[in-house]
Amino acid sequence: MSTRMSRRRFLRFAGLSLAAGALAACKPAVEMLTPTPGGSTALPTATPTRLPAPAGSPTLPAGSLGEVDVEIALRAVESSVSIYPGTPTRVWQFQGEVLRGDPNALQFIPDSYLGPIFRLRKGQKVRIHFINEIPEPSIVHWHGMHVPAEMDGHPRYVINKGNTYVYEFEVLNRAGTYWYHPHPHGRTGPQVYMGMAGFFLVTDDEEQALNLPSGEYDVPLVIQDRIFDADNQLVYLPNGMMDRMMGFLGNEILVNGKPNFTLSVATRPYRLRILNGSNSRIYKLGWEDGTPLTVIGNDGGLLEKPVQKPYVVLGPGERVDLWVDFSAYKVGTRLTFQNLPYTMPGGAGGMGGGMRGGMRGGGMMGGRSGGNMRTTGAVLGLGDAYPIFTVQVERKVDERQPLPSRLSTITPLPLGEAVNASRPRRVELVMRPMVGWTLNGRTFEMTAVAEDEIVRLNTIEVWEFVNIRGGGMMDSLPHPMHMHGEHFQVLERRVDPAMKAAWETLKDGFVDEGWKDTVLVTPGESVKVIRRFGDFTGLFLYHCHNLEHEDMGMMRNFEIRA
Repeated sequence: MSTRMSRRRFLRFAGLSLAAGALAACKPAVEMLTPTPGGSTALPTATPTRLPAPAGSPTLPAGSLGEVDVEIALRAVESSVSIYPGTPTRVWQFQGEVLRGDPNALQFIPDSYLGPIFRLRKGQKVRIHFINEIPEPSIVHWHGMHVPAEMDGHPRYVINKGNTYVYEFEVLNRAGTYWYHPHPHGRTGPQVYMGMAGFFLVTDDEEQALNLPSGEYDVPLVIQDRIFDADNQLVYLPNGMMDRMMGFLGNEILVNGKPNFTLSVATRPYRLRILNGSNSRIYKLGWEDGTPLTVIGNDGGLLEKPVQKPYVVLGPGERVDLWVDFSAYKVGTRLTFQNLPYTMPGGAGGMGGGMRGGMRGGGMMGGRSGGNMRTTGAVLGLGDAYPIFTVQVERKVDERQPLPSRLSTITPLPLGEAVNASRPRRVELVMRPMVGWTLNGRTFEMTAVAEDEIVRLNTIEVWEFVNIRGGGMMDSLPHPMHMHGEHFQVLERRVDPAMKAAWETLKDGFVDEGWKDTVLVTPGESVKVIRRFGDFTGLFLYHCHNLEHEDMGMMRNFEIRA
């Protein structure tokens, strides 16, 4: 049987309409994501209305992979969801359908704006038809996935509304918790903020042999912060340039797209996959009662063995997998998973909770939108203590499942084989007056590559991310640095002695073991990583995953050449 779906079937999916009743146009504005006046009807995700494809939809190119194991259509649409009582919240979201292959390749989160969860195996060949139906250009980046340059979601491949981009790649990654989100230059922040994100979970034989918690006991959780107005609509960048320079912080925490999230559990072990899907917020996560965390995985999959942490620190884009055993708790017990207090080196935490909190409480927010806020109170500062979600122990079961003492095999990349072991490739994270956030003094250029951004195929290199400490409030901020393509290993962290006291409030939560694709670099800190650049040539990205910083140009290309 041919792996090509019928043209009629593709056109039917490509032309899925919004629900009956026109959704108002909702192109994000700088200060508020406010649509033009108009009716709004929630989009039913289970049985969407199907209409002909929009005029101008491109003909599908011939498949470069030939036979594929899974074929999926993924649409970006305007929609609405009920987050709070009253008016539904207008969002942009991914919707998906399995066109060929295992129907369980997509898992849907009920009543959420988040996209479907991809569940695939290492070695599977995948074809994904991304169909853009939002009113601005977009493209999808498979965060943490090792794919060819043309399949990575580089901004130069954005497509307009009504067009389709076909991704084809083999799943090369080891088992792990990855995710996907838009990546258009200058618009990643607002598109993710409007709801466009989802998990991409990979399994393999090594993971399957461990018999880890699965099914309902394997729980993906994405943490995001948001601001809503009095009509339940999303508010973005209410403080304009201040929010762009610092990074957006909201005053409400959503988990899997829902406020006041409660996870109902049974008395047995669970695997909690936690993603920091916020635009810029950094979390120091732990149990309110101080119970240690058992970490079994991070960005690049399972660790070699479980690691005990008093808490974990996640910058935007980072992930962590926790083994949590609720066997010892009585039915009826309630536990709080929360953000623990910390001090951000350089005073960024104070900026988040102090200056900007005052602005939103009655300063800059007070005129146009402050009086229409759905909730009152200041923004949650970076280092404030606040609840993330609640666990409710509801069922008694007798299911014993031991924690494996060994999880996977991870071979350290040999430092002696790095082509630049004695002179790491240095990337300075610095604020330039009248320019903004930069990487080595440069900002993003769509296809430009500097001489010191060219990497040779099949080489190992050491990169050093250096967060230059300045004298002002605006040039001492944390930067979660993300590299596209293959994962890296963290070699060392060094911190300016002047920043060490604050850094001490975070250091025990860095999960630097194993493989990483995003690493948090705090003010005054230098982080060395080692990475192999193999398999694929072409343009890839490295950038700050504070989405406001990224959109302002704190992003550059590196080119892998044969």
